[in-house]
Amino acid sequence: MNKCMGENHVSKIAKLREEQGLTQRQIAERLGVDVSTVRNWEKSRDGVKMFVRVARLCELFNCQPVDLFEEENIAND
Repeated sequence: MNKCMGENHVSKIAKLREEQGLTQRQIAERLGVDVSTVRNWEKSRDGVKMFVRVARLCELFNCQPVDLFEEENIAND
């Protein structure tokens, strides 16, 4: 997956969401984000570069995204 740094990436999130029969609001609620965040992901706006970088890290390390982070328990203080 050698890609040029200037290459545009198209989000496939909407297609995957629709295949699962989910709404943007359902995705947002499940992830604890605002529905506008999901909209932006689907329109290849905010955050898409982050997804691309995570994908490249996973390719480099031959791992899954879950392998890159430890989940923290966020307590309501």
